[in-house]
Amino acid sequence: MKKIIFTVALLTSIIFTSCNAPTTVSPGDFSTGETETGFTFKDFFDPVELVHIRRDEVSTAIVMDKNTGVLYVRKISGYHFGISPIYDSDGSVLTMEKFLANHTEKKD
Repeated sequence: MKKIIFTVALLTSIIFTSCNAPTTVSPGDFSTGETETGFTFKDFFDPVELVHIRRDEVSTAIVMDKNTGVLYVRKISGYHFGISPIYDSDGSVLTMEKFLANHTEKKD
């Protein structure tokens, strides 16, 4: 029984590692077979790391999306990963423009 489980686990791992998932998605009409120009994941979320703090096994970063300017907090620890937008005091997402407007000195 152990040999069968090992064989099945080995075969599934070989199948999953040999399948290269595409990074480009090509939407189209399945009935006609026509495809549109593809787009990549970076068209939706293109992060820029602004601040990176690493302590022990935990890595925390403030990340900004280039496309929208929204700020996110990202935390990585061992096998755990989390990302969440940073919210302003009024409950809306914090963008870089809002942050700079509220936290820079205005000189007359």
